[in-house]
Amino acid sequence: MARQDIQIDTNFGELETAENIVGKSYYDFVLLGRVDGLDNDNFCYGEILIPKGFEKRVKDGFQVHIRLPYKPLNKELQVRLRMDVENSQPEYILNQTTNRPWYRVVLPDNNMIRVAQYRTLGSEEVYNFTLKEGVFQIYSGHETDLLIQASLPQNQNFLLKATAGTLYQHPLTGVGLIDFLHGNFENSGLAAKLQKEFEADNMIVVNAYMNSETGELLLEVKEKNG
Repeated sequence: MARQDIQIDTNFGELETAENIVGKSYYDFVLLGRVDGLDNDNFCYGEILIPKGFEKRVKDGFQVHIRLPYKPLNKELQVRLRMDVENSQPEYILNQTTNRPWYRVVLPDNNMIRVAQYRTLGSEEVYNFTLKEGVFQIYSGHETDLLIQASLPQNQNFLLKATAGTLYQHPLTGVGLIDFLHGNFENSGLAAKLQKEFEADNMIVVNAYMNSETGELLLEVKEKNG
């Protein structure tokens, strides 16, 4: 199997990331209207639909991702977890701290936050609720992850660009192509340097030639065990 590595922009040396993380699912969320018997002056209330059988997962560390577009509500939010069952009578997962179905939504330091302030977390409408000690701590739901790809193309580019002495962990590694800017294969030693450096990284240079019009070095490379 071909080697894989973290994907890097070879022009700028920056990590390539993706926002759509595999495996992240969103739970259905709705804001409720006025709820009788509760503090509707200071709180608004919402409901998150939890798949049947998830009851045992609802403990400290349990996370839900929801979508909540901006709402100009100067109130805190409390949510309840309704199980997705076919019964006409709704079933809720009780808060083990209060023995009630409601969970207050707070900042990670447990300070209050109003719904109108949610977008200050760096997210327009995607949020992560993480359960801790009877409350849901709110975080931005925008998450990134590193991209993984076959390493051959970027290894090839970095070996060509690197010059001995510029890599801290591998001070002797690098073709240092810039040193051969006005040279050629016949009299500059570039061919031998290419073979040596790529061989050390378990790659074989099958073919190499210079584009006479652009001066670009073109390589055909394969991995020894690829």
